[in-house]
Amino acid sequence: MVTIGYMEGTDSALLSKLAAAGIETTPISSTGDNHGKHIADLSASDGIDAVVGYFHKFVPGKESNLTPAALIKNCVENGIRVFVIARRADHPIVSKALGDTAADVTLVRPREIEKAILGLL
Repeated sequence: MVTIGYMEGTDSALLSKLAAAGIETTPISSTGDNHGKHIADLSASDGIDAVVGYFHKFVPGKESNLTPAALIKNCVENGIRVFVIARRADHPIVSKALGDTAADVTLVRPREIEKAILGLL
């Protein structure tokens, strides 16, 4: 079974569609939201195949000393795919903001995220 970790604010209709397709979903947090297990603490033993969230969830707040790379480091090291949702027009800005870590994520438009995740099946 595929398990998707989702950041707070991920479309609930999408999560329902994934559940109907047999994909398990579990909440994942980023800096300060306490939505679920923190993304920087994920490991292979969590059984998560991918993490999905809107761009702003991968940009640590001012109060954090983390970088986007530090947030997803464990995902990269453990083969957990990371899908960052952003409008296509914003992809260049998002890539620049993510810096070197942009190569480790998949940028997807909001209307393409379902297809991208179902492609993991």
